[in-house]
Amino acid sequence: MNKYKLKSLIKGCALLALTASMNVYAEGNRYDLPRNYHSEISAAKAYILTNHDKGNVGKSDFANAVLIDVRTVEEYGAGHPPKSYNIPFPHIHSRPNDPDIYIGQEPEQFVYDVIAAFPDKSTPILTLCRTGYRSVLAGNLLADAGYTNVRNIWQGFVGNTKVDTAGNTLDLNNDGVDGDDGDKDGWSGYQELPVSTKLLPQLIYAPYEYLYYE
Repeated sequence: MNKYKLKSLIKGCALLALTASMNVYAEGNRYDLPRNYHSEISAAKAYILTNHDKGNVGKSDFANAVLIDVRTVEEYGAGHPPKSYNIPFPHIHSRPNDPDIYIGQEPEQFVYDVIAAFPDKSTPILTLCRTGYRSVLAGNLLADAGYTNVRNIWQGFVGNTKVDTAGNTLDLNNDGVDGDDGDKDGWSGYQELPVSTKLLPQLIYAPYEYLYYE
């Protein structure tokens, strides 16, 4: 084999390897968890589909999707995507290391709550948490329950820290602090998508409504 054919073969193999790695990355989620639901979606695209595509100009199967924020009631109360529903999973209130105020959510109950709110299992649903971990778990539960159009918002509401090519944290919002929440890649971070603190009765988690106002 001459050197030109060898170079061409090497380039071809490299391209195949890159393409394969890109496909694996695109098909998974940022925590490399199993994925049973439809696919991932960016926070920006999720915002467009839930707020600015009423006539489905984009011809998306997920236009006018339901956005389910699975974070805790206190996280949701502190700020959430406009029009999002709060159905917490797996933590309703606080975390297990605060046993006096912790309230957990069983998977079966979470699925039951979603079915009660959205019985049509073809409903386009977008799941969201802080960084894109809990929302993957929730998305898998819904897919396993028969929901066919569930997408996970990859970055989450706050997201993870953005870094440069050397691994250094970035000050994307130029506030003089590297790596704070404003520099993270989520909905409310450097993407600066709208955030609401309104607690609408039809959107909050009714069984624990009182917790939102503590």
